[in-house]
Amino acid sequence: MQRIKVTVKDVIVPFLILLGLNTIILTCWTAISPLKWERVYTDARDDFDRELNSNGMCALNSNKDIAYAVLLLIINLAVLLLANIQAYQARSIAVEYSESQYIAIINASILQAGIIGGPLLVIAGDDPTAFVLVAVGGIFVICMSILFLIFIPKMKYLKKWKETRMSSPGTINLSGIEGIKVLNHPK
Repeated sequence: MQRIKVTVKDVIVPFLILLGLNTIILTCWTAISPLKWERVYTDARDDFDRELNSNGMCALNSNKDIAYAVLLLIINLAVLLLANIQAYQARSIAVEYSESQYIAIINASILQAGIIGGPLLVIAGDDPTAFVLVAVGGIFVICMSILFLIFIPKMKYLKKWKETRMSSPGTINLSGIEGIKVLNHPK
């Protein structure tokens, strides 16, 4: 079995490339064809024929805007798929702190949230309340899956490690309170 060492450079270079591509595309989009604020009035009017309700949002200016959005989507989906492939390839690596299984589940949940949430956002696009609800729900699901699947296994591992350390020879657990240990010093 060959040992491979992952250096900081191995992680930073792809990160900087992805960050740079996203920054360049978003900067060009903002400079060349910025989004335009639009206010749409509903049919509700008062006794003096004034509009009562309106919805405001940023809207695309032209077909160029769709190209920027599609380019961003393609780049970030490609990175997500590549991360899924690499997590699948690393699934059999036996390491004490191996997280590839959890990273694969996180990536799959992000992909699933995108597949389900994307069409829902398109359907809810005309109703601002429904659009915000779907967007916030999607962001919540993605963030919580990342947080839970990164930190819960670490907390379980830490708890198991503390239990084995507490029950090891040379320590005494006083009244079952975790964290209080008295070392037996030889005289």
